[in-house]
Amino acid sequence: MQFHVENMTCGSCVKHITQAIATVDPNARLEADTVSRTISVTTTADADAIQQALADDGYTARPL
Repeated sequence: MQFHVENMTCGSCVKHITQAIATVDPNARLEADTVSRTISVTTTADADAIQQALADDGYTARPL
């Protein structure tokens, strides 16, 4: 699944986002592009759980 994360601007953001997603699925794989502000997540969790984990960490994710 893919998301646009408007406030993801740097490597530190990617680190926080990775940690937030790991709270939902420790085995999730994440690819991030800070230029386009998009992430691709390979996970067994559903999109709502991922969005909520990111929101809890201060990131607004919109599905693509």
